[in-house]
Amino acid sequence: MVAHANALAERGFREGIEDGRGASGPQFVLGGMRSGQGSAAGIGWRQTDFWQERLGFRTTARASWNRGYMLDARLDFHPLTTSRSFANLYAKFEDSPQMDFFGRGPSSQEASRSSFLLRDLAVDFQAGLELTSRLRAGVTGGGISVRTGPGSRSGVPSTEEAFSPDEAPGIGAGSVKYDRWGGFVAFDTRDSRTGPRGGGFYGTRLRQYFDRSGGAFTFPQAEFEVQQYIPYLNRTHVVALRAAAVLSWISDDHLVPVYFMPSIGGNDSLRGFARDRFRDNNSLFFSAEHRWYVFRGLDLAIFGDAGEVAAQRGDLDFSHLEAGWGIGLRTRIRNTVIMRTDFAFSREGFQVHWTFRDVFRTDY
Repeated sequence: MVAHANALAERGFREGIEDGRGASGPQFVLGGMRSGQGSAAGIGWRQTDFWQERLGFRTTARASWNRGYMLDARLDFHPLTTSRSFANLYAKFEDSPQMDFFGRGPSSQEASRSSFLLRDLAVDFQAGLELTSRLRAGVTGGGISVRTGPGSRSGVPSTEEAFSPDEAPGIGAGSVKYDRWGGFVAFDTRDSRTGPRGGGFYGTRLRQYFDRSGGAFTFPQAEFEVQQYIPYLNRTHVVALRAAAVLSWISDDHLVPVYFMPSIGGNDSLRGFARDRFRDNNSLFFSAEHRWYVFRGLDLAIFGDAGEVAAQRGDLDFSHLEAGWGIGLRTRIRNTVIMRTDFAFSREGFQVHWTFRDVFRTDY
């Protein structure tokens, strides 16, 4: 069984959890789509030796239970790729018909749930360099075209019908095209990027969006992430801590569209609440987990989450913190969490989350 699991891992089974590296040929992929669209799976193809091994190519097609789908492709430029650098061109088309919106701010109500369609096509160039064995930095630039429409979630109204354009910026605005660029810096001492038991991660990422369709949705946004893993009892027990913030800078005549607003709630943050339960221009989130080894391939965890959103950066003052707690299962292959199930509680009830990625995953 271990041999078969390892073979699957080499064929891209861990895609959506790490970067899909493995042997050339067909791949089976899990996850990797937007949260809230149901469990996703698909197929892919990887080829590492195009143009006399100057290029690597990978493409996948995935679909979810809730009728979402995604097509993506990536070109890796091997002459610019070493053990300490990378450069690639990534393109993605994703259709998500059941995105949730409950209203903006900490006072939004669970009963105000609405649904919208989010469809986007993005092309981005990315390049990065390991400045030291622990410190890496990178840049990205490209464009994205976004279209929204009525959602298909049963039993809830469309966001366009439930909220005005001022209450839900960007929803129903037709096709909006953006240029975007950014960069990141990260100091990473984790022993694994996909299921760490020790070390830490300390990073920040800046993105600037330029609205080419009218200018109303031009804004910069910064993300800050701190993680620390404290192992004990021969590394069979781990205390995992996380703090994260997303901050937006907007002027009086600019807005952050709903689909670029940071949100908390769901698989990866504030797990006792529904996905994307709270949205606004800025967010703050804290989490703590105690994980322990049960047997090879399985960890158990107990966790607590807290977070808030705010329209203005100065309003992130801990006065509207929402909290939740729960227990979870972590299924592993080698040092990678390939599947996670969390049972979470909050003042709004009970949530079950099943996904194919670690809860503290970083994308840079």
